[in-house]
Amino acid sequence: MKAFARLLDGLSTQPSRNGKIRLLTEYFTTTPDPDRGYGLAALCGDLTLRTAKPALIRDLVQTRVDPVLFAMSYDYVGDLAETTALIWPRRPRADRPRAGAIPLGTPRLGDVVALLNSTGRTDLPAMLGR
Repeated sequence: MKAFARLLDGLSTQPSRNGKIRLLTEYFTTTPDPDRGYGLAALCGDLTLRTAKPALIRDLVQTRVDPVLFAMSYDYVGDLAETTALIWPRRPRADRPRAGAIPLGTPRLGDVVALLNSTGRTDLPAMLGR
């Protein structure tokens, strides 16, 4: 998951076409299956998650932040995932990992996709909220 996050971050900040190609090449040559396939599907817009839909994410965010603030932020940012990442309330300091630390058991992209697809619709909001 961290490798995919780094890829997305790099692609969004890399102005050069060749730089983006280098980032993609590095990711796809160093990432094992099935993460490589899920990453490609996500980048192409073909990754389908059974129950984790945009409406669920929007509803979760609106239970944690002021709905008017969320609506204004979403209107300004224009992307649900980015708005959610920016506006999601931070965990209390005692619960946060130290800066730069990779938490033990950091999941791989394939693990996250499998978990999202295997979690039932009624259990998904609580799991995502954690």
